[in-house]
Amino acid sequence: MSKLNLLILALFLYSCTDYVAQMEDEFEKTSLSQNSKDCVPRSLKKSLAKENGYIDAMTLDVVIRDFPSNHPDFENFAEEAAVHLDDIYNYKTSSGTAMNLNGYDLSWYNNASYHNTCGTESTFNKFGIGAQIGADGIPKQKNPYLPVYLQYTSLTDEVLKYGECAAKYSGLIVRGYKNSYDGVSGYRCPNGNTVWANSVVYTPGMVNPYLVFTQFDANGAPDMYEGVLISKQNERCDNQHFEQWYADVPGVNKRINTALSIPKDPNGSNSFIFDYNYNNGGFFPLDSIDPVTKKWIGHKYPEQYGPQTLSIYCPPYNYKYANSQVDTWGQNTFALCQSWLNYGGPRAVNSAGSEKSAAIWAASENGTLGLQHLRNYGFTMMGYAKFKYRASNQVLTPEVFEVAGDDDMWIFVDGVLVVDLGGTHEPAPGKVDISVLAKYNHGCHVGEPLATFSNCSGASDATGWADDSWHHLHIFYADRQSDGSNIYIRSSLAEIAPSRYGQPVIKDFIADGDVSFVYLNTPLDNASFANVMSSGTPSLLVMRDVNVNGKMQTVVNGFYVRAIEGPVDKGMDGVKYVFRGVLRDAAGNAITGGLLPDDRIAFNVPYSKSLDDDGNGGNFSNDVWNQIMYWSKLMNFYVTSPSGLQVERFDGKEWWAKVRYASVSGNGSEIEYCED
Repeated sequence: MSKLNLLILALFLYSCTDYVAQMEDEFEKTSLSQNSKDCVPRSLKKSLAKENGYIDAMTLDVVIRDFPSNHPDFENFAEEAAVHLDDIYNYKTSSGTAMNLNGYDLSWYNNASYHNTCGTESTFNKFGIGAQIGADGIPKQKNPYLPVYLQYTSLTDEVLKYGECAAKYSGLIVRGYKNSYDGVSGYRCPNGNTVWANSVVYTPGMVNPYLVFTQFDANGAPDMYEGVLISKQNERCDNQHFEQWYADVPGVNKRINTALSIPKDPNGSNSFIFDYNYNNGGFFPLDSIDPVTKKWIGHKYPEQYGPQTLSIYCPPYNYKYANSQVDTWGQNTFALCQSWLNYGGPRAVNSAGSEKSAAIWAASENGTLGLQHLRNYGFTMMGYAKFKYRASNQVLTPEVFEVAGDDDMWIFVDGVLVVDLGGTHEPAPGKVDISVLAKYNHGCHVGEPLATFSNCSGASDATGWADDSWHHLHIFYADRQSDGSNIYIRSSLAEIAPSRYGQPVIKDFIADGDVSFVYLNTPLDNASFANVMSSGTPSLLVMRDVNVNGKMQTVVNGFYVRAIEGPVDKGMDGVKYVFRGVLRDAAGNAITGGLLPDDRIAFNVPYSKSLDDDGNGGNFSNDVWNQIMYWSKLMNFYVTSPSGLQVERFDGKEWWAKVRYASVSGNGSEIEYCED
């Protein structure tokens, strides 16, 4: 076997090992009897309120859909095609590989009208296509697809430019904005000096301004995760098959449910910031990457197509700058690009869309350099968060949700478009000002998708959103073009509802003797599943208000799980487990009667000095906090979701699940629960 084939085999086997290991981590699901027809009310009052810096990360639920790199809407090189359409179609490499036999065929060639409707510097200059962003981060042209009160236009004649900075940062070649004004998030090249810089141009009007909600629960409330449709408004920027981007289509894409943990701003502001860009390795949520060497290690999730692309700019023709291009470390990437094209280029995968792509072959024959650039591009992502509007939080500094990205990005609040950054473009900024949405009663006008639901209760055009009302934020992102994968999110939203896919949260807890039916927002990972019932530790804490000599006091006890069954996916209700266990006091004694109605229950967290030093965020009295810390010192593992997010803090008592008692039918089935 040749050296090349050995490298390919090693890489493939490593990937398969990673796949099998993750598959083995999946749970053996146990079906439970469901004959009872009664229901117990469900409470969704829990939230993750920022309180004196108590919460140090915001969680955004996301649904990622992975696509093979030969999907007709991906890897079209629209900017190059606007000028070099014939060059790409007719290009043959030095080894004789023809691009028109590897994805850049007659069908691609005849779709020139699609490529030319992408807003880029080339198409704007040549055809007047697209809309420019000003140096102040605001579009220079009015966007008629947004509500009138969001149709801002730039106050400067200067077009925002993005490119390679002339000055290195810590010895690395970096990219950033050339001329961004203060207040535009993202790295700015020192003194505005760049080696090259392109205008930031995007493609407005690709999507309809209203989402469509097609799935509802028993009480008629829309599901914010399933059946949420973002639809095409215009045929623009290679969106020919747009209906596949954010829908589950067997044989076309693969779905992964996960969550983004958005950490607190290290500079001490009230914001949470998620920032992955060219300068720190880029945004590749489906890849496991060595944090030091940046080499691709393996799949992060089993259900994906795998790395089919290289993170270099390698347009499939005789690109005049190809032989002089270098990466962030200053390594020349010409040989890697030529290998990629010789094996067929960015769209060369087999008919099944498997990961045995041209990129895999090219990476394997270029050693460390190849693995440093082997990545899984070609995915879309829908993110969701439910947030509370409080008028008091808009005083002085209104809450914002700010984004920037280098491919398609749209944001909807209460089903109505608020940020429109379509197309394959340089990193383009957008911002949502919550105070403006509230003032103009956004999403609550007649005919808007969610105007008749609870988010608009008490709202009016005269007064705006009702104080303390909950609202819905959806973000749609697509990564369709290799070279860079950038995403920036800054949020100062003060209160969001629990994540469905993030760190485990108990949504409801229904007790029946020593059997408890526990509904979580997400499954437990394999290690947590085993530890919960075998570690001999109080994996859950129970708060109970008791009358002591005529005075109410809160006592914290530990719940020890002896056995666990599940999970069973119950859709909007969450993931159901059956726990069997015993409630003990601080002396280790079993508490007669076990759990009682109105007890509050939550996962325990291992003790750390930083946890104790952070204090209780004002959520508990010193006595209760000291009790919690006692039990915390007995906990020896973090309760973790399959996405790797851990329970690391204690929320306030009101957000702990309230224990409920179930009526049972003759066969002992638990009672399903429903909306309040």
